[in-house]
This record gives sequence, C-alpha cells and structure tokens, in this order.
Amino acid sequence: MKHLLLQFLILLLATSSFAKNTSDLVTDPAGLKILNKNCIRLGTSEILPINFETACTVLSRKDLVQSVQREFVRSISDDGEVEFPIIGTGPDSWYYLNEDGKRTDITELYRKQTDEFSFDYIVMASGKRFFGRYTVVIHLQVVDAGPGGIIYSVNVHIYPHNWLTRTSQKIGLTSGFFKKKMKMISWVAREIATGLCEQEEARKNLAEGFASPAGTK
Repeated sequence: MKHLLLQFLILLLATSSFAKNTSDLVTDPAGLKILNKNCIRLGTSEILPINFETACTVLSRKDLVQSVQREFVRSISDDGEVEFPIIGTGPDSWYYLNEDGKRTDITELYRKQTDEFSFDYIVMASGKRFFGRYTVVIHLQVVDAGPGGIIYSVNVHIYPHNWLTRTSQKIGLTSGFFKKKMKMISWVAREIATGLCEQEEARKNLAEGFASPAGTK
C-alpha cells in the first residue's frame, strides 16, 4: 500500500509540475485547428521503471517508426509480422491500412526533449471508421520521475468530422471505440517502449565495457 501511495504522489507531482499542454507545443495550422475544436479528449498515465535519458535516446531515433515495428515483431507478434505495416510517405508522414483496408494517414507534429524533465512526441492521424471521418491528435509525454523511473502519459484529442456524430448518441459509440483502442494501444506501447529501452541500456553498457581499460569496471 505504501508503495502504491508513493507511486501516486510521484505521478501527481511530476505531471502537475512539468506536463505541457498539447496546444502549447504544436505550431502546425492543421493540428492547431483540430485542438481548438470541441474534441473528445481521453488520457492515461503510468509510472514505468525506465531511465529518463534512455527513453529520450530511444524517442530521438531517426528510425523510430522502423524501430517500433521491429520491436513489435520481436516482442508481441505471434507470426513474426507487423499486423498493420506503417509505410512512409515523406520525412515526417506515414500511412497504414487496417484489416478492412481503410487507410489512416499519420503526420509527426512535434518530437523533442522539451525541457530538462520532459520529452514530448505529438502526431496527427486522419482516417475513416464506422462513425465517419475523424482526425486525432495524439500527445505522448515522458516525464523524469527520478528513482521512480518515468511518467509515461498519452493524451488524445479526437474530432469526428460528421456533425451528426458530434451531436447524437453516436458520440458515445465513438468515444467508446477510442477508449477500447487506447487501452489496447497503451499496452502495446508499454511493451514496445520497455523492450526498446532495455535494448538501448544493453547497447550502452556494452559500449561502456569496450571503452573501459582492461581489468577495470
């Protein structure tokens, strides 16, 4: 119980002190337009036993999307394949097709260590599902929690383009759809993030071992 209370206090203090609003970081006009609309807003946060500097190194990779897909194959996939391959269309843009062949386009809006204590990664995705067209801005933030590891949080801002969806009971179905997706994606992201960071720590330890004089640690 004391351990849970300590984690809660770390989570509360870190997020209240260092968390940045998504709209404060986005400069892309299309992204800001969505954020200023009456969106469905969902969020989740948890503490992960990952070194903050290691997390920043992994998130800063130029081949981050490819690294994520490789780790998905290594640690999650049952058949050694990526379920929905993400295909690049430009320096900061990608797309994928879901099981029904529906396309989702993704654009990176922001990715860097914002300050001494936090790293922010923001993307915008657009596609079409049973409730019509939608655009979502996804904000992943990592906050340094010291000995506790990192605070890993995800906030999503979902805008259904269909006015009927926004003004009827369908909004509940739409919200439920994204809540279910968020729960699954949060688990997948946690597994991938942990795996990538463990590999980065192993690589760093190996490099430091080679750099050390023989017989020293």
